[in-house]
Amino acid sequence: MKSIKNPLLIAISCLFISCGSSSTSTVQKQTRTLNIERYLDSIQNKFNGYNTNTVIKDELNETLKKDFKKAIKKGVLKDLPFKLNRVEKCGDKYILDLEHLLTSKYYDTGVLSKVEMSIYAITDEQTAKSIKEGEFYLIDFRFNEYITFDNNDRYCALVLMSPFMGYFGDEIQFGAIGGKLIKINKFTE
Repeated sequence: MKSIKNPLLIAISCLFISCGSSSTSTVQKQTRTLNIERYLDSIQNKFNGYNTNTVIKDELNETLKKDFKKAIKKGVLKDLPFKLNRVEKCGDKYILDLEHLLTSKYYDTGVLSKVEMSIYAITDEQTAKSIKEGEFYLIDFRFNEYITFDNNDRYCALVLMSPFMGYFGDEIQFGAIGGKLIKINKFTE
């Protein structure tokens, strides 16, 4: 009887240890702060009351729209995973449709669950053919312009709404952004 209890106790102990270690890794994943989170926090701090006053929210959105190009140049998106939705040949260019939208979000909690953004990145043929749709990637990207109904054909983009809405309801909608891919790497935790 004693020999049966010891293996059972060892098995139960291993189960508790493995459960404890998986919750630790989950907590670490949730507590890691990304560049875009810090950026959005800094914008929000400059506009106290944005969530209860439309005038302040409009000022925040105007600042965000103008400042986001500079933030991208400084690397605000470099650690945010984007899902490669589609690779497309558009005339003589190759376009990557990268998304942080709805079901394409890697993070589903906190401010990252509220960020809505599509990146249409011009790239070379070799890069376009070496990556897989449906996978998550980290990108370095040069901002060219917000995509609108007037310029969407440059990126073979289908935009269904205003390209930039900023803080709108419970979401932060950057819309569709066009530019040039500098670097892309498969996202691994």
